[in-house]
Amino acid sequence: MKYAFLRKLFIIIFQKGGYNKMKWSTDDIPSFVKERQYVDTALVPLLPIDFGDGIRQSSAMTEFITVMTAEIERQFRGRMLLVPPFTYLETKDIEESCKEVERWIHHMKEEQVKHVVLITADPSWKKVEAELDELLMWMPLVPFENMDADYKKQVISEQIKQLIPLVMDKWKD
Repeated sequence: MKYAFLRKLFIIIFQKGGYNKMKWSTDDIPSFVKERQYVDTALVPLLPIDFGDGIRQSSAMTEFITVMTAEIERQFRGRMLLVPPFTYLETKDIEESCKEVERWIHHMKEEQVKHVVLITADPSWKKVEAELDELLMWMPLVPFENMDADYKKQVISEQIKQLIPLVMDKWKD
């Protein structure tokens, strides 16, 4: 049951011919290169990895942010590229991770990416948010583990409604 919603979402997103996605894949990157002037925003998930006591929370964050970024990318297809997640050890100092993310941002900017949007459910990032040069969207974790499919859709929809204005404001900069 836990994966039924994700499977349905996957089917909807990748329906034959029904979706012009922009993800980090060999199928989509040629479109990105061709339409680079219009695709000016990179969406970067920030995902903690923990193999100890926090493994359940780490996996819940990954599941939640993966679903949310797929939906955000779908909402802004043609303008936003979903890149591979920045993963880091939960035990690592957040300051070190922040510096590494800044290197990612710098590299993307050198390659003419105009906007970078970072998204996470890890509250540690709130401590270093002011140090980041780009938009950090922190979302409180909503574990999907025991939710029924209809309620998950509703939660995702409500969360996305809150995020869309943040991205739109970022583009006004």
